[in-house]
Amino acid sequence: MGAVSASGSAANLRRAGAHDETHPVTLPRSLLWFAAMMLLACRADREPSSADLAKLRQELESRGAEDQRVREGFGVGGKLDSAQIALMMHTDSANTSWLKSQIERSGWPTVAQVGTEAVNAAFLIVQHAVHDTAFMRAMLPVIQESHRRGDLDGGAVAMLTDRVEVKAGHPQIYGTQLSLKDGRWVLDPIADSAGVDARRRRMGLPPLAEYLRLADSALRAP
Repeated sequence: MGAVSASGSAANLRRAGAHDETHPVTLPRSLLWFAAMMLLACRADREPSSADLAKLRQELESRGAEDQRVREGFGVGGKLDSAQIALMMHTDSANTSWLKSQIERSGWPTVAQVGTEAVNAAFLIVQHAVHDTAFMRAMLPVIQESHRRGDLDGGAVAMLTDRVEVKAGHPQIYGTQLSLKDGRWVLDPIADSAGVDARRRRMGLPPLAEYLRLADSALRAP
């Protein structure tokens, strides 16, 4: 069977896994304009109204909950459900299209605007936009800025950094990405694996061995 990628496949693995500035992902020239647009969107001059922000918070939280609901039990025991995969793809595509339009209108949401749960939901939508890797890559500077502002933890930046690298066919940096191969979840290749725990520590992540124990516990068949 071909490899199926999972960034911890569930919310509890996202919390366990996670870019530091010494390992930047370089944007292709063709995408620099998009990244610049996203960064500018983060600093939109027109502040949305309180009513708009309340609606945005509710929408993000709802989409975040649905993102996780359709992933319940995904890949447990090394088994895949084609109907679940189709539902995940449909949900991710709809969420990505909605978030792209939202960012174009009023920029990336902040905790001050919509709260932590909603910002984390926005990140999950980006992380799961595997059908639109150009969007994922272009959003990386925005996620980095959100982390520097204190709205997202280091794990979010690391997860997206690793997923962008893996999707480009490169080794990951932080060891957050697993793939299902022949019925087993295995760690995707890591660049400079000897230094991975130091990089993870700088991002506030547990050692790789601990992360893998958590992943094995979450993905083991009941």
